[in-house]
Amino acid sequence: MRRPPFDLWQLLCVRAIAQHGSIHGAARFLNTRQSAVSRSLHNLEERLNVRLFTRSPAGAAPTVFGEEFVRWTQTILDNVEGMNARARRTGEGENGQISVGIQTCVLPGRLSAFTVEFRAAHPDIIFRYSEGTGKRLLRRLQRGQIDFALVTRRNLAPAMQVTPLWSDRIIAVLSTDHPLATQQEISWQDLRHETFLIGRDNAGQDFKELIRRKLGGTDDHPRIRHHDIGSNRVIALVQNREGIALLPSSWLPLIRDQYGHDIAIMEIRDAGGSSHLEFGIVWRADNENPCARSFARYLEARRA
Repeated sequence: MRRPPFDLWQLLCVRAIAQHGSIHGAARFLNTRQSAVSRSLHNLEERLNVRLFTRSPAGAAPTVFGEEFVRWTQTILDNVEGMNARARRTGEGENGQISVGIQTCVLPGRLSAFTVEFRAAHPDIIFRYSEGTGKRLLRRLQRGQIDFALVTRRNLAPAMQVTPLWSDRIIAVLSTDHPLATQQEISWQDLRHETFLIGRDNAGQDFKELIRRKLGGTDDHPRIRHHDIGSNRVIALVQNREGIALLPSSWLPLIRDQYGHDIAIMEIRDAGGSSHLEFGIVWRADNENPCARSFARYLEARRA
């Protein structure tokens, strides 16, 4: 690769001479010797084979081409200063990207609402989102493919850094003509003969473990039916009387908007009260992304 025809120091000298009208003024502004500025200009003009300034006892004035060259110089130096500022902000965690994997049972927009203060304070940081099951997200996190994973507490890995976020009550969705649909609330024992429908984008494994924990001691083993469909289609199966579904309570507004009075939504309570899904966000302590470290500090401050 050929050597560039000029360097940044030479451009700084050109800009300073044009701004201060003399080599002497430029040297004083740059806090260097006049001979250093004069030599820099001479070497640049010799390499370009063109005169940039006309010297006189009154100072130095740009030639016609010199005026054009000064404008180019200003653009180049502005870009360099911009790159330097951007690099510094990136290194300080003020500019860049953060990748977050979200377990699919999390209500859309829930994390965005949680991070609104951070995004307002760091407008140059961009969040990139993806979704998946808790196990898949943790694998991606361990491989360094994402910076954070928002998952249910069952998926939290002890070796990772964890910040608890929120909990959602677990509700049951039944068909409107179900015998239990007229009750104010139901218990887990009321559900011991039901078929539980679990889709791919809710907290399937969490629900499965909860069902077995609550009903595993009964004479009838709980019936759990998995479907490779989203929660909305699972609700359609509930309407068709194929079983009941469990959902985080934060999904209630979406479910009611779509299905209205076509389904019954029941609170499940027992001696221990309502059952909940606990959510947390996980990251690796050795993550070298400055923006991710900045967001991790924000999370820790919120927890404190």
